[in-house]
Amino acid sequence: MSFRDFLQSERFQSFLTGGAAQDIWISALLVLGALILIYALRRLLARYIEEADRRYRASKIVGRMLGLFTGLAILFVWSAGQGPGPATILTVVGAGIAIAMREVLLSFAAWIHMLIRAPYKSGDRIEVNGLQGDVIDIRPLHSTLMEIGEWAEAGQSTGRIVHIPNNWFYQYGVYNYTQGFQFVWNEIPFTVTFRSDWKAARDILLQLASEMTGSIEQRAQEEIREMAREYLVYYEVLTPFVYVCVTQNGIRLSLRHLAEARRRRQIKHMLTMRALEAFQEHGGIELSYTMIGYESGDGEQKRRVTEVLS
Repeated sequence: MSFRDFLQSERFQSFLTGGAAQDIWISALLVLGALILIYALRRLLARYIEEADRRYRASKIVGRMLGLFTGLAILFVWSAGQGPGPATILTVVGAGIAIAMREVLLSFAAWIHMLIRAPYKSGDRIEVNGLQGDVIDIRPLHSTLMEIGEWAEAGQSTGRIVHIPNNWFYQYGVYNYTQGFQFVWNEIPFTVTFRSDWKAARDILLQLASEMTGSIEQRAQEEIREMAREYLVYYEVLTPFVYVCVTQNGIRLSLRHLAEARRRRQIKHMLTMRALEAFQEHGGIELSYTMIGYESGDGEQKRRVTEVLS
């Protein structure tokens, strides 16, 4: 069949006189009109908005809104004739949108969950999916953290703002450092040589920790009593303790004590300084360390290394 015969055929003529051709023409006109309107509006935005960032955001909003309205208009044009009704088409489109925007819908559902039973709130210090920070804002789709950790040690702020999607609440474990209990267990290790008076070192660490964290114990007991009303949680020992073990280089003394979650580094700093000063005053306590050197011809350097570690 030639092209001319196809144009004169009954099937093509019925297509031209039917509703499908009319819907195609209307859809094409709607798309053309939307493109012309978007172009005109963007020219106006470029004329009256000087800031590049504001002009960019406004242009994106105009394009998306007109594209959405044009799509809805075409949808109703095609659903007005024979075939599936508007309700059926909207149902199918809605299901597709739900699949495509799964992460967004999960984030919004997580936000609703947070309003009812919050795993964290503004001001809490949390860790989720390897990110740590203080919560400074919670919105329907994302939460904002002031980051801690990374290159800053012991819970110090990095100064960076981190936005995390709320749907992480369903995908990863959320560690809350301050909800209900404002304290964390902190450990500071010290390794002394075998010839040191390790019992005296242990007593010094216990005394210093008791002096600096004595007020924390009472506050922690009160918070645990409050937490026990909602969670099955208890601690038998809240006082500082020193664990002793033998290592290859000496005797390790691990001081374990309670510290406020946001002051852990400051307390560790002060305890370490006072412990070093007390060890120096005692005179019979030496910190163990590993020294790597090369043996000289007469072996003096090797003997010196052995003397330090023994």
